[in-house]
Amino acid sequence: MNKVKSSSSFSSQIQGLRCFAVIAVLIFYFSHFENIYLKRLPLGQGVNLFFVISGFLITRILLVNKEKIEAGKTTLKQVLKAFYIRRSIRIFPIYYITILFLLTINFQNTRDIWAWLVSYTANFYISFDHPYIGSFNHLWSLAVEEQFYLLWPVLLFVIPIKYVEKLIVSIIVVSLVFKIIYFDYYGWDAGLNALPISCGDSLGFGALIAFWSLYRIHIIERINRIRFIVLLSFIPFVYFVIFPRDYISIVAVGNNFLFSIFAFFIVVKASQQSFSSVTKFMLENPISLHIGKISYGIYLYHFFMPDFYNEMTVFFPKIFYASSVVKLPFLFVSSLIFAQLSWVIIEKPILKLKERFNY
Repeated sequence: MNKVKSSSSFSSQIQGLRCFAVIAVLIFYFSHFENIYLKRLPLGQGVNLFFVISGFLITRILLVNKEKIEAGKTTLKQVLKAFYIRRSIRIFPIYYITILFLLTINFQNTRDIWAWLVSYTANFYISFDHPYIGSFNHLWSLAVEEQFYLLWPVLLFVIPIKYVEKLIVSIIVVSLVFKIIYFDYYGWDAGLNALPISCGDSLGFGALIAFWSLYRIHIIERINRIRFIVLLSFIPFVYFVIFPRDYISIVAVGNNFLFSIFAFFIVVKASQQSFSSVTKFMLENPISLHIGKISYGIYLYHFFMPDFYNEMTVFFPKIFYASSVVKLPFLFVSSLIFAQLSWVIIEKPILKLKERFNY
């Protein structure tokens, strides 16, 4: 195994990608297109782009520290302690504050499903025969992320580095095979996308980028030299998923997998700051970077904004009414405002604690 090839630990273009991923999710949830082609736009796939990004960032952190452990510069105990504490500081505060607040006001069915919410198992709830989870439906992806944070470090530190690449590829393949078998047995339901193994392809593609960027940088460089590689990787997704076809099995099973391949090439380029010209500006301008920075809050709060709007129609019926002219801008802006307030008041101050738990 070759020594680690150093590269930047922070990519502003990755941060910018978070912005466009979360904006795509907002458009998908807030806009209800009537046109069949617009309905098939992969806006909801912003979640899969988040998974590829997470797979890349988390795996890179873990692999770098795996090298340090093997070099005797730190210990497994220190690394795991720092990793889990730092992840908890980033993820838990606003999540549990939100759940606690909704429990207190008895929002929808919070008191019926609170155990699923606080244990980060909402993805299992929606994957099996349970009543509709309501405005918590989006938390399945946060549950998958948390399960990934819990299990992936253990796997990476147990497996010798020479087998890690094979492990990652195996996870991607197993995820695809699982979805094919799952669809054959159960058809098109939530479990097809929301179970941890269902997301293994997206997270695995991100992990593969991290491994190559550290140990096989020549592969990353070759990919980035291919002209229009991102656009070319999008063509299969467009052909089989967006364009209306009769092959429902391909649409169901291939949906996330084909988009994850597309996201893979996007993150490959962004991880090396390889986007240029207009794309570079779109990803690296201050607005995109800031929205990317607060994207976790935007995603956490956005699903509750329609309920917030409905409350506004009760108190201010002359201003807030069921019209997209008022409602759509309100939903977008309120999501951003809540996330910004959350960042300033809660997240940013708490994140300073991460400095006490360095690897």
